[in-house]
This record gives sequence, C-alpha cells and structure tokens, in this order.
Amino acid sequence: MRSQLLRSLQPLAVAISALGLAACGTMAPLTGTDSSDAATAATTIPVPATPAATAEVAAPAGSAGIPGTEAPIARSPTSSLQQDEVATLDEVVRQNLESQDLWDRIRRGFAMPELDTRLVAEKERFYLQRPDYLARMFERGSRYLHHIVEEIEKRGMPTELALLPFVESAMNPTALSSAKAAGLWQFIPSTGKQYDLSQNWWVDNRRDVVQSTRAALDYLQYVYEFNNNDWFLALASYNWGEGAVSRAVKRNRTAGRPAGYLDIRMPNETRHYVPKLIALKHIIQNADTLGVALPELPDRPYFVTLEKTRPIDLKLAAEFAQMSVADFVALNPAHNRPVISASANNMLKIPADRIDYFLAAMARHEAREGVFASWQPYTLKDGESIADVARRGKVTTAELLGANSIAAGTRILPGTRILAPQTAITDEMKVEAFKGPRIYQLVNVKASYTRVRRGDTPVTIARRHGLTVAQLRALNGSLDRLRPGQSVMIRGAATQTVLVTETGERRIIRNHNSGTATASAPAAGAAQVVPTRAAPAVRSKKPQAAPARRSQTTAAPAAVRPAVNRDVNTKARPVRASTKQPVAPTRSASLAGRSS
Repeated sequence: MRSQLLRSLQPLAVAISALGLAACGTMAPLTGTDSSDAATAATTIPVPATPAATAEVAAPAGSAGIPGTEAPIARSPTSSLQQDEVATLDEVVRQNLESQDLWDRIRRGFAMPELDTRLVAEKERFYLQRPDYLARMFERGSRYLHHIVEEIEKRGMPTELALLPFVESAMNPTALSSAKAAGLWQFIPSTGKQYDLSQNWWVDNRRDVVQSTRAALDYLQYVYEFNNNDWFLALASYNWGEGAVSRAVKRNRTAGRPAGYLDIRMPNETRHYVPKLIALKHIIQNADTLGVALPELPDRPYFVTLEKTRPIDLKLAAEFAQMSVADFVALNPAHNRPVISASANNMLKIPADRIDYFLAAMARHEAREGVFASWQPYTLKDGESIADVARRGKVTTAELLGANSIAAGTRILPGTRILAPQTAITDEMKVEAFKGPRIYQLVNVKASYTRVRRGDTPVTIARRHGLTVAQLRALNGSLDRLRPGQSVMIRGAATQTVLVTETGERRIIRNHNSGTATASAPAAGAAQVVPTRAAPAVRSKKPQAAPARRSQTTAAPAAVRPAVNRDVNTKARPVRASTKQPVAPTRSASLAGRSS
C-alpha cells in the first residue's frame, strides 16, 4: 500500500521539483509566508538582525547533507503520510533535481530558425578549433546560465538568447570593450543608464548579472518588436543599433530588394554576429557528436540573492561565504570598492550551497560585536602621507590608491578625504554618506605657447589670451619683431594646488611660482578658487565619443576590479570611475542602437 501511494505521489514530487527550480536564483524565508502570499513573497533573503533569525531561512537547493547547514523544511500537513514515507518522498524530489540538466533545458527552448550562410560553418570551425577557449567560457557560464535561462523562459523568449553573452563577452562579467561596453551583455554607458543600470563611484550595474540580464532582455524584447518579430534583425539591432538596421532595411525596400538579415548592408562585425550565436547553438545541440565536453550543469540555481541592510567589507563577505575574494567578485562584479555600500547596492549574490554558512557567520560576527565595515572616510592630517594611512590599515599604498581611484604618483596634500581601513570605528554607517574622494594635490603645469598669426601684434595676442601686454612682455621680453609662425609664451611653468571634488570636477585652489610650491593645502571649506582660465593644462576634459567596437571583446584589465583583489594576486590599479557625462554611443558598438 505504501509503495503504491509513493508511486502515485511521484508526479507530484516532480511538480514540486519544477516549482523549486522556478526560484530565479533567489530564495525567500518560508517562515510566516502562507500559500496565498507565495506569488508576491520577497525574492531575497534579508540579512538577519540577530543570530536567532538564521533558523527562519530555508535551506537552498544543493545544501542538503552539508554538516551544520540543515534548516527547517516548510511542509503542508501530512497526516495521511508516515514519517518514513515523507522521507522517501523527499528522496524522490532530490533525485529529480539531480537528474535535471540545464543544457537539456536550453536545447528544448531553442526556437530560432536556421541561418543559411557559410559563415555559420566558419564560426563552428573557429570555436571547435579552440577547445580550451570553449571550456573556459562554458565553465564561467555555469555561475550565471541558470538565472539567465529562468529570466528568458519567463518572457517566452528563445533560449538561444542565453548563449548571447558567450558571443558578447565570452561570459565574463568584467569584460570591457574598446567602446567602454561592460559586463556579460556589453552595455555602453549611455544605454546602460537608459535601462536603469547604475554607474557611480560605488557600483557599475552593467556588470551585475541580475541587473544587466534584466536590462538586456528588456532591450531585446524592444528591438524584436521594432523589427516586426524578426530575431535576426533584432540581434543585428542589439549589436549595430536599431536605427542603423532600420535605415538599411528601408534602403533595400525602397530599391525593391529583400530586406532580411542576410540581404541588408552592415558592418563586418554585425555580419558575423548572428552566425557566431547560431554556431554555438549547433555545438551545444551536437556536443556528443562533435566531441565537445560540456561541463556538468545541474538545472538548479547556482546563487541566491541576499538583501543587505548594512555596509560590509568585501573581503569579510567572501570570508563569511567561505570563498576566495576572486570567486566572490565573480558573483558580485558590480562592486567597485573594497567595502560594499548598502545604500548604493544592497544586494549580494551568494552560492546556494553557502548561504547557511554566510548567515551563520554574520550572526556570530554580530554577536561578538565585530566590525563589518572597516573601510571608512578619513581626512589626511598635516604631516601625514598616504603611505602612513596604508601602513596603519595594513594594506599596501597601491591598494589604498586603487580603492580611491587615485593614480600612482599623485602628490596628495593634507585635507584630502579618502576611504581607508580604520581600527577605531564609532559609526560604521558613516561610509554610506561617502560619495567619492575629495583630493588636494600638487600639479606641475608646463609653460603654454601660441603661434603668431599674420597681422598679429602684442595687443591682439594679449587680448586673445586674456592677458595684458605687460604680462605678455614679462613672459617673453621684447615683442617688437613678431613673425608669423613665431612661438610666444602665454603661460609660464608653474605648480598649482588643485582640488578634485567628489564628482571629478577640478578646481585650481592656488597658483605657486615655479620652485616655491607649498606642501600643504588650505582647509576644504576655506579654499579660494582661482579661475581655471589661467591654467588650461588642468581643465577637466569632456569624455570623447566611444570608438566603434571592431574586434571581439576582451576581458577587462584588473583596474575595474576592487583593489582588495591584491589578496588573490590581481593588480591593484585605480578603479575605473564613471564619467560625469555619459559617453556618446556609436553606431557600431553593442547596444548603441537606441541612439542611432
């Protein structure tokens, strides 16, 4: 009787398994949530305020059997089942979970037509001749693919799109193109802002897996509808821009020619773009036949999303999750700094099988009244150097400079306010109000010259450059015999005290005579600003338009990663800060289309 009952419950177990897999890579506490609230329950786990709160979090998929990670399982009343029958049912659910393969799920969702061009076979050969490259891409993708597939299926989109980050970034969330396109989905700054991807001193959500996937699928849905439900033209728009594709289609139709993806004129990058995607589709479809070893990829969430209500050092968060800093950053690549601000981005991604460790470690640390955010705002005092601050904080000078996006060799003056590790902390939440460093620095300015034009006189030259004739003569001596093309000095070499504000604006605080520069800066609130007109060499420059992306995206240098990565043998160079003004999109850069 019992075995018959279990057989009848197997379909139910499979259904329960399927429902469990629809969690989108996020988990919510089960305590206090009844079935009527299930559809609207929060999709994140809040960080517990007390150690006791950890008992209210359900164990994630994949954590069963790990000592010390067991958590209560929420079940409906089971008065008709004995305890051993429930255990057997749990085993059926577990086996169903383990038997699911994400590659199979991706294959079942393929829905795009074939593309009749020799370029597909050419791209297949390209990938198959580079098995190590394929293996690295697929291995990186194992962290992110489940979430991407879940989001694609929710929208009823073809699962070929889950392979697009392989084409865009080789599934590397820190990839950065020459056009400043970043992340798995390669958003340029302006389009990223258009799709609500925050880019500030603290975070760059173009690199955030969850946020960028949401934005990319929003954009793909838009260009699919814009191109009359043609996926190939939609993908061309994603790469080249919907405006450029629309004009190419219109030209063909006006001339009475076909206007499909293979018919319109386009840059070579876009011409090869869709064939790469279709080639990867064929490789995954026929992996066994082609001898391609796909990594084992269970169909269950790799990570859960944790809602964070307080700042925390990135290194400490990695320690709580029992991960290396490099692995932690691979799941949380949007964070620019060695401390993670709660107000700038309050979400953390933690491997599903480590979430219990993480929450328990958080609770223990809080019970001990440990410091969560040791990196705090700090103002340099008279006679104090960056090296002194770094030494006290037990970090290298390069790490400290990199954490604040300060170039090596910058001559920093007292009064500078930076983010630095501290030992005596009275209020950890002070870091939440920090918007960026405020830097006083000494800058050597070279002499500036102009060329004499035909018909110029000392009066016309002086007027053109905002000088008096006396000032011009003081710089050059006699100017009685001016010749066209002659070089005339309009600014002498000097040393200046410059303030770089939190927004990146540069202000001249003081001009020093050459060789008489002082070694201290005025207090930030009492500084007298000298007009920047007197020293063109230190004017802030507007960002230039992003160059067209012509070659395959390469991984971003270590400069875009948090400086704390020195602990895992990565370079500690200044972290890339977002510009005050978005980079202008180009027609041939990925996701530049909405401005085309």
